[in-house]
Amino acid sequence: MDELDRRLLQLLQEDGRAPFTQLAKKVGLSETAVRFRYKNLVEQGVARTVSIVDPYALDFQAPALINIAVEPGQLEAVARQVADLPETAYLVVTLGPYDLLAEVYCRTLKHLTELVTQRIQTIPGVRSTATSMVAQVYKLSYRWSPSPEET
Repeated sequence: MDELDRRLLQLLQEDGRAPFTQLAKKVGLSETAVRFRYKNLVEQGVARTVSIVDPYALDFQAPALINIAVEPGQLEAVARQVADLPETAYLVVTLGPYDLLAEVYCRTLKHLTELVTQRIQTIPGVRSTATSMVAQVYKLSYRWSPSPEET
């Protein structure tokens, strides 16, 4: 990945629907070259273009972060089941007192309570959970970019 690829990624993060002709003008390449670079970035798994949906606009009023402690040897099985829940938007393995962190979107507090107490805590291998409701979002950004030294 070179400086042109990084610039192309930056532009796509600003507007993932920008036409290749517009991107080509901004990076100083032909449309064909931009299209080729974009295709390579996608094939390498560096980039993908998705739509970001605002859960609040769809009346999901109870977002939360759920820390999950897992019994030894059960991490993969528990992670698969939590990942399969339709409310789970993001799931990662963490190092520390908890083993997994799930970002979930629920319509109501009742929905969130049911999700945690009846569906997550009952998964075999779940030792405990700690739920933090999201009260306000200050930043939601997909504009992360590595520094040139890191690529």
